[in-house]
Amino acid sequence: MSFLNLWALWIAAAVIPALLILYFLKLRRREQRISSTLLWKRALHDLQVNAPFQRLRKSLLLLLQLLVLAAAILALARPIVETSAAPEGRLVILIDRSASMNTVESDGTRLDEAKEQAVRLVRVLDRRGGGWLSFLRLRGAQARIQAMVIAFSDRAAVVSPFTPNTAELVDVIRAIEPTDGQSHIREALELAEAYIAPPTMLTDETPVGTEEAARVVLFSDGRIADLAEAVLRSGQLELIKIGRARDNVGITSLVAERSYERPEVVNVLLEIENFCAEPVTASVALYIDGQLSDARVRSVELAAAEDSAAGQPGGDEAARPGPGARRGLSFELILERGALLEARLSRADALDVDNRAYAVVPTPRRQRVLVVTENNFFLDSVLAGLPLQERVFITPAQYAAGGAEYVRDERSTYDVVIFDKCSPAALPIGNFLFLKAVPPGDDVQVSAPLDDVHVPVWWDEAHPILRHVPLDYVYVARGVALRAPEDAEVLIEGPQGPLLLRHARGGRHCLVLSFAVEDSTWWQRASFPVFAYNAIRFLGGGGVTERERVRPGDTLRVVLPEGVTETRLYGPDGGTATIVPDASGASFFSGTRRVGIYQVRYRQAGEQRTDYYAVNLTDARESDIRPRGADELGTPGIAAGRAIETATPEIWRWFVGAALLILLFEWYVYNRRVMI
Repeated sequence: MSFLNLWALWIAAAVIPALLILYFLKLRRREQRISSTLLWKRALHDLQVNAPFQRLRKSLLLLLQLLVLAAAILALARPIVETSAAPEGRLVILIDRSASMNTVESDGTRLDEAKEQAVRLVRVLDRRGGGWLSFLRLRGAQARIQAMVIAFSDRAAVVSPFTPNTAELVDVIRAIEPTDGQSHIREALELAEAYIAPPTMLTDETPVGTEEAARVVLFSDGRIADLAEAVLRSGQLELIKIGRARDNVGITSLVAERSYERPEVVNVLLEIENFCAEPVTASVALYIDGQLSDARVRSVELAAAEDSAAGQPGGDEAARPGPGARRGLSFELILERGALLEARLSRADALDVDNRAYAVVPTPRRQRVLVVTENNFFLDSVLAGLPLQERVFITPAQYAAGGAEYVRDERSTYDVVIFDKCSPAALPIGNFLFLKAVPPGDDVQVSAPLDDVHVPVWWDEAHPILRHVPLDYVYVARGVALRAPEDAEVLIEGPQGPLLLRHARGGRHCLVLSFAVEDSTWWQRASFPVFAYNAIRFLGGGGVTERERVRPGDTLRVVLPEGVTETRLYGPDGGTATIVPDASGASFFSGTRRVGIYQVRYRQAGEQRTDYYAVNLTDARESDIRPRGADELGTPGIAAGRAIETATPEIWRWFVGAALLILLFEWYVYNRRVMI
């Protein structure tokens, strides 16, 4: 323990001797003859205590008064509790605000506890570094302590740069908002290093002006996906473990897809995981547009979670619950309309955000497909096996002379048009798949011929068009290399350029494949019919779209109809944002911080319309809320920090309270006239 106002201790040198003198001194009294001293013995005894130059007698009142003075003087000296805070230098505070930090503890959420711990640390800096910071700033001196704050989840943000103003730091820490995003610390450490890199002014001889390495303090529950890979090249990283709760069961996966053969049938696949130390029984219910679906309530029994991988560096995957603690559920729904589907886990636990998951089920549609080709047996056989409403094959000459049968009001009359080894003179508004051809115009161009190549250089297997489409060992005999514009999305990369790309502009949505199917071995594999189905459903808007499988922090791609130039997006937390599409009719929104349904409302043809986008957590790492400290992580370079238990390091209030209690006892003793 130390003191902030040492000058208050000098008061003892003057006040305590003065109190003792009062007990030594004796007032002059006039002598008076009396007949008897029997009734005055007690009074004479009191007077003898004040006799000058007499030996100081034992007095409880004197002892109590000395204790009151000591407590009052110690309170004026402002004692503080010693902590592990550095007395000077620079401090970087990292606050984890990911989904697991929304876990409810006994006195609030983990984020609340982390912010309170950070505030206590800042206040310790204010007292230790000191209480004189404001005095120094008024005189232009540089403070000995500076701190900065970085908040992070899937992305990191500098909440406050380095500043000695502790009052400002407290305000910005308390204003940190929670998110439902995943926890990744790499960007936060990169930001920290960018700020704590010691400034160096190079001279001809030696660098001057360098500063000591900063101290980096991380407030987190340790549920960080890339913590094992976190490297702080300068400074020291300390982890203060937040949280104690372990009780949680969550929905870690939700997939809702319409059947290939029967579009009115929706298959819903759920995965439930138990992260508790004991077995649990939970009920799962499906809601359609907010209404409980008939006979769609299931009860599932889950075994206790295994914790054998705790303490292993980066052991998140190994620490996931075993097969008994993880169960899959399947539902089959008949939905002949579009709907909002919600899976709800009816069990109260420490983390609520993973008890619900959402999906946007589109309206079932059987696309009308037009194929413009001279002759292609492979396409005919593939399309014949797909659940299409209509498929029509015509020649390029017929398409050019067709007029309103194929194009009306500059729009295609078919949901999807496939151009096989040909391209029209002008492209109407619509959705198109080009096979060994490019759209008219200068956007997508052919750069060179392509011969004898193997496809699997790289492909985006997470994209809806290439979902369940393995491309290993696909050989292309003849094709062309494409030159993609900057705003195009490359889905398959070949050795000489893109082999499959998606490009949208001016209401024209194009998917371009750089080779013909019959000029490759792809037609021999089962993945090509799946690709054809995904591509037609994606272009026509009737299948799995980019609205699904979006997690907090991901970017929403919002596609607006032709003619809509501006609209509003409404988030599940009540926030709104303005959506302005680009030339292709698409807009991108990156503010998906919370789980739930995001709504885009606009007017089309005089009618109010709403598009829905689902954002789900579905992350086992975040749902596994078991906190891990530095000793449990076993990650080198991360030391265990010590939490500050008291709300404020100053304890002068305790001395004031003690002084008041002693005064009360002294009053009692004085009134009882008790003497020792």
